[in-house]
Amino acid sequence: MKCCSRPLARFLLIVTAGAVLLWWVLSPSDWGRLPAGLQAARGAMGAKSELRPRPAYPPEKVVRIQIEALGNNDRPHPDAGIEITFRFASPANRKVTGPLARFIEMVHNPAYRPMLNHRGARYGKLKQEGDNASQTVLLKSRDGGRVGYLFQLSRQTEAPFKDCWMTDSVMRFEVRDDYRQV
Repeated sequence: MKCCSRPLARFLLIVTAGAVLLWWVLSPSDWGRLPAGLQAARGAMGAKSELRPRPAYPPEKVVRIQIEALGNNDRPHPDAGIEITFRFASPANRKVTGPLARFIEMVHNPAYRPMLNHRGARYGKLKQEGDNASQTVLLKSRDGGRVGYLFQLSRQTEAPFKDCWMTDSVMRFEVRDDYRQV
């Protein structure tokens, strides 16, 4: 049987090729303007794979990307959220916490485990001084507990991440009972 000899097979091949081309060519901001069906197709093809440091991302977006990725850690595959978070770890951070396999183990440890598949997040005000920034995040963990994390970021000065905001450290802190809103 000759490939694509049937009209339906040809149609599916064209649609699939078109979706792959759109996924490859369009920037993340363009995807929000596409019809829902094409957005869903993009999601099925691994939308998370494009999440990487970019000079256009301000520090608060970098924190949100990581928190949202960790909140959906096992989609589309186990530890996908941790992989995204590792992409946003600064080179100095990676020297201490990397390679990726070691970073994954670290995030699965008790200090960071509440970040994985959490049920809610509340973001504190971003504090920025020059090329350094910090932001607190309060999370409601999977088991209903509340925990806080302080993200410290810096704008990178060298290639390949020049002008990208990246995470230098994340420190856990305990949340008082008066933070029930998370």
